[in-house]
Amino acid sequence: MISQTKIAFLWLIPLIFIFNGIVSQRQSEFNEIKHTVLIKHPGEKYAVKTTLTEVQNEEGLPIEYYMDVKSVICLAEVCKVIPVTLYWNNIGGYQNYRLQKGTTLEKYEADLFEPNDYKKLHSILENQNSPFKDIFIEDIWTVPSTIGDQGIDAVSGATILQLDDKDTVPGAALTCYTLWHWANGNIVSVIKKKTGESTSIEQLKMFISNKNEVYFDIALSVLKEKNNYYKPFVEAIIQRAANEDNLLRETFDYLENATPDIYLQAILDLFLQGAKKQKLAAVRSLNNSEVNISKTYLDSLSKELNRLKSFQEVTALLELMQNKNPNSSVVNQNVVPLLDSNFLIARRAYWFLTNQKLDNSQKERISNFYKIHKQKL
Repeated sequence: MISQTKIAFLWLIPLIFIFNGIVSQRQSEFNEIKHTVLIKHPGEKYAVKTTLTEVQNEEGLPIEYYMDVKSVICLAEVCKVIPVTLYWNNIGGYQNYRLQKGTTLEKYEADLFEPNDYKKLHSILENQNSPFKDIFIEDIWTVPSTIGDQGIDAVSGATILQLDDKDTVPGAALTCYTLWHWANGNIVSVIKKKTGESTSIEQLKMFISNKNEVYFDIALSVLKEKNNYYKPFVEAIIQRAANEDNLLRETFDYLENATPDIYLQAILDLFLQGAKKQKLAAVRSLNNSEVNISKTYLDSLSKELNRLKSFQEVTALLELMQNKNPNSSVVNQNVVPLLDSNFLIARRAYWFLTNQKLDNSQKERISNFYKIHKQKL
């Protein structure tokens, strides 16, 4: 007859296989990469050398980061420092924190964190616009005036800064300050850079179309660094930026580092596809560019003058023509019809034409315009 020990062992065997299978599955699905990084913290005199762990999925895409930090920066060495593990998503957004088993955070005068204090700390670290963003450690820290009979106690200094209860854990402002800057400071840009370095070409394409513009920024930063201006990428970027003016700064920063032919074609495409802000940004870029822009290119662009809908757009394009393509007969020909537009635009066209070399018919047009509107010029 089989003993109870053997029966228990027989039941345990499949459980061992199941457990090992779960561990093996996780190891096959996720890969951890250790990065030695230097992180700046406003409470520290020098950048801190530490280890940032990148967690990748089976496709090699970063999905999470974590790092161990100290719970408090103690200027007078009278604090209880607890290791805290912070977690971020792959674009540097704080996600959560964890304490080692058996450890607790403390407040001033060795008062312990309550359960609700831990919840509040999490909400503080989530708030990217926390008042701790603009506070110096000196605004928070002051050394306790007395020390207990047991010597230096495990406390942080009293808070000399007054904050709303919703913005801090009372009695633990220094801990909140320290952890907030670990969670939301220099580490964010470091994580974005690491994500970009780990991302494949196919994943970059996904980043460009991702609704979260942070992914768009990461993709453009990587493409610029790698000098990657392949047509599919440029076209996807133009299509996105043509519909979202909040992406224009990053887009132009990327495009203005391309070769002249790619740059000029991309700017033209964005001008034609985009709305007012895109057109203004495109013309501004051309005006400030040191690229040699051909007369043919500028003449062709001037054909858009009569399709523009605002005074600002017309003014910007006329300034470009005045600066980089003066006395063009094609441009003048395209500007003359603007004399029949609304008065603000017509007056701007008039002053532009007065500085150009005109043919006789064009001179007659602006002469007649002057006679009609001389009181308002």
